[in-house]
Amino acid sequence: MLKLSWLKALACLACLLVSPALAEDAPAAAADPARIAAAKELMEATGMTKQMDGMIAVMSDGFRKGARGTGGAAGDKLSDEFDKNMQRLMSYRDAMMEEFAVIYAQRFTAEELRAVTDFYRSPVGQKFIQASPELMQAGAAIGLKYSQKAMSAPAEQSK
Repeated sequence: MLKLSWLKALACLACLLVSPALAEDAPAAAADPARIAAAKELMEATGMTKQMDGMIAVMSDGFRKGARGTGGAAGDKLSDEFDKNMQRLMSYRDAMMEEFAVIYAQRFTAEELRAVTDFYRSPVGQKFIQASPELMQAGAAIGLKYSQKAMSAPAEQSK
């Protein structure tokens, strides 16, 4: 179980580290400033920065628990390296948020973004935001449960 937590943390780290690199290669199309402003307002309303911080904290904690399973100093060293990588990643938070805003602005009109923002500022939207971490955690547990089943099932069942 600890090994799976460790592998899950590594997979998440890989996704986080590869995604910005892939985004660098993608052409940055100019987006309408009004759309970008509306996207930033949406991100503020949903607490995207806070969610990102929370995700990093959960990943670091999960990695630390998994690394302890490797034993003593080696586990501590892996955990420290992971934390340093997460700190480096978060040093790009503002740049990442700018790129996220562009992505939203390219996909949605300013009016659509404002409508979604209005929803998230409503009582139901606030309830949704507050429930999201718990829902994501429960969803991750479901995914882990089925990943474990798939990994423990004989290879012939997949044929």
